Amino acid sequence: MGPIVDSMRAVNSFVRTILLGGLVVLIGAGGYIGYNEYYRADRMLRDQQQRLQQAQQQLDSLQQELAAKAQQIESMAEEIRLRDEKIERLELARSLLKTDQRLARLDVLEVKHDEAGEAQSCIVQFVELAPNGAPISSPKQFEIRGDVVYIDNWIVKFDDEYIERADLERGTSLCLFRRIFGESQTPADGYSLDDVGMRPQAYARGSVMSEFEQRLWSEFWEFANNPKKAAEMGIRAANGEAVSIQVREGMAYNITLRNSGGLSIEPVPHAAPESATDNTSL
Repeated sequence: MGPIVDSMRAVNSFVRTILLGGLVVLIGAGGYIGYNEYYRADRMLRDQQQRLQQAQQQLDSLQQELAAKAQQIESMAEEIRLRDEKIERLELARSLLKTDQRLARLDVLEVKHDEAGEAQSCIVQFVELAPNGAPISSPKQFEIRGDVVYIDNWIVKFDDEYIERADLERGTSLCLFRRIFGESQTPADGYSLDDVGMRPQAYARGSVMSEFEQRLWSEFWEFANNPKKAAEMGIRAANGEAVSIQVREGMAYNITLRNSGGLSIEPVPHAAPESATDNTSL
C-alpha cells in the first residue's frame, strides 16, 4: 500500500502543480491582456485628447482668422460707405452747381415805335416765380424807354461747402431784384422791384424773416466791401449784376440764377401774362 499511496500523492502533487501552473498562466495571461487593453484604451484616450486639442487649436486659429477677416470686411465697408458719401456729395454739388433757379418772368406786352420805326418805349410785365413756375408775387407793369430792358440785381454767392451739403440758408446763390430800366434811362431813374431790407419772394420760407436774411440784405454792400465780414457769413462774393435784352413784342423771358452764381435772361414761348395790379409808366 505504501508505494501506491506514494504514487497517488506524487500524481496529486503533479496535478496540483499543473493546475496551479495553469492557473498562474491564466492569471498572468489575463493580467497581460487586461494591461494591454487598459494601455490601449489609455493610449486611444490620449490620442483622442491630442486630436481634440489639435482640432481646438485649429478652431481657435480659424476663429482668429475669421475675426480678422470680419474686421477687414468692416473696415472695407466703412471705406466704401465714406467713398459713397463723398461721391454723393460730389454728385449733389455738381447737380446743384448746374441747377438753374427760375426766379422771374418778363412779358413784353407792347413795343411802341415812332414814324421812322424806331422803338420809343415798351410796356413790360414783371412777376416773380416759384421753382415750379407758378407766380408768387403780384405782376408789376412798367413802361420802359427804348426796347432794351435792363434788370439790376444784387447777387450773393456762398462758399461751395454750403452748396455741397445743401445748407438751408446758404445752399444756393441768392438774388434780390433791385430795379428795372431802359437803355434811354439811368439806373437811378429805373423802377424798384424788390424792397431793400425785405426778403425776396422767391426765398420766402415763412412769414418771419430770419436774422440771417435781414443782415444779408440790409448789410449787402458792407459784405461786398469787407471780405473778412463776408467770410464770417460764409459769403464767397456779393456784388451787383445786371442782365439786359432787346425785347420783342409778344415774347416772354425767364430770368434764371445758377446755384453757383450767374444770372441770365432767356426767351421762352409766350404765355398769357397774369393780370397786372401795379402799373408804372414814364
